[in-house]
Amino acid sequence: MPRNVQIELPFHGVTSISSGVADFAHTLIIAEENSQVTYVDDLISKDNGAAFHSGVVEIFARPGAVVRYMHGQDWNTNTWHFSTQQAQMLRDAQLTWILSSWGSKLSKINLEMQMLERGGHGELLGLYFPSGRQHIDHHTMQNHFADHCTSDLLFKGALRDRARSVYSGSIKVWPHAQKTDAYQKNNNLVLDRRARADSIPGLEIEADDVRCTHGATISKIEPEYLFYLMARGLSKFQAEQMIVTGFFEEVLNRVPVEGVRRKLEQVIARKIHM
Repeated sequence: MPRNVQIELPFHGVTSISSGVADFAHTLIIAEENSQVTYVDDLISKDNGAAFHSGVVEIFARPGAVVRYMHGQDWNTNTWHFSTQQAQMLRDAQLTWILSSWGSKLSKINLEMQMLERGGHGELLGLYFPSGRQHIDHHTMQNHFADHCTSDLLFKGALRDRARSVYSGSIKVWPHAQKTDAYQKNNNLVLDRRARADSIPGLEIEADDVRCTHGATISKIEPEYLFYLMARGLSKFQAEQMIVTGFFEEVLNRVPVEGVRRKLEQVIARKIHM
């Protein structure tokens, strides 16, 4: 995106693969000084055959740039998915980075946000909902090299059947990155006793004037919640659907593009009905 150019409407890219295909996509976003851009990156399958994807996403936010990047992975459940994504942010840059993981047989995603100059703000949001025998693994790094930067991470996932999710995340604050304010939260909702969620948040702090916190939860639907809703006329399925939808609402409300938010709501409804 050229310097001082601000585009209000989002760009939309679609990567589509079919049975027997190996895909090596590379998304590169360069937002020059004081520019503004929104990019929606959708990954979909043409059929239900086996396929392989190994992709790279690189985001460069120059001083004062505003970047909103939305990555939607919705492969079929016979696709192997590997993705390495990195963002580098310079002075006063702002990044909203949204990742949704719905499909694939196995996913391994590595995300790194690098705060290289002071004043940057990064927001990293994630949604995932594996079912069947799906395995989805996210690793995130909020890497604070510079002072007076902020980062905020929120990942939420629901699991059903015999699915498994793994989340491991780290906030790294280097010695000169004073006045850092970083947060990391991962919440998981397990809908079946055979499903499994593992969450490993972490902090590595080398500065002495920072505010860094993290948290993780793994829980089931409380029987009292189901009873409350069913006592008011809802079926058990309707009650569960309402609870799961509400669980994801905290992330959905922070999605800046209305069309993307509606699509995410539709995919969540589809996963609940599977």
